Amino acid sequence: MISSYLIFLLSDRLFGVKLLGAIEILPWRKARHVPLSYSYVEGLVDYRRTVYPVFNLGQRLGLNRQASIGFTPEESDQAEKKQSIILLEENKFSFGIIVDSIVKMTKLEEPAAGPPQSKAQGIDLKYAKGFVYEEDQEIMILDFERLLHAG
Repeated sequence: MISSYLIFLLSDRLFGVKLLGAIEILPWRKARHVPLSYSYVEGLVDYRRTVYPVFNLGQRLGLNRQASIGFTPEESDQAEKKQSIILLEENKFSFGIIVDSIVKMTKLEEPAAGPPQSKAQGIDLKYAKGFVYEEDQEIMILDFERLLHAG
């Protein structure tokens, strides 16, 4: 079965989410901090009178950016300004995720049922619904229910 997907980039890897669950793509903005929250909770953003929790997807997946060796000053806001926030809804739960950039919207074959098979390193496969391939590039389709509700 073919479905429409929103493909995005995070730490030089391609990820996808069904377009059906996408609400809006926002330019990066600072979220309101939530005290005593998980480290991957970026905060809350208000969009059209609705408050969305925003998650740092890279941190939740354990994807770390490559840092320079040696002393470097604090990262500037330049990297953050290139990022986007994708507002999503999955199983009646609305939330936002921070991504490095939006790649495209495209139609892809649904991932095969069963345990995901991949050569992806450094990502726990329990967070994947599956993998699809387009132009010899692996795209991980994320399972947000497991990703955001797992402790």
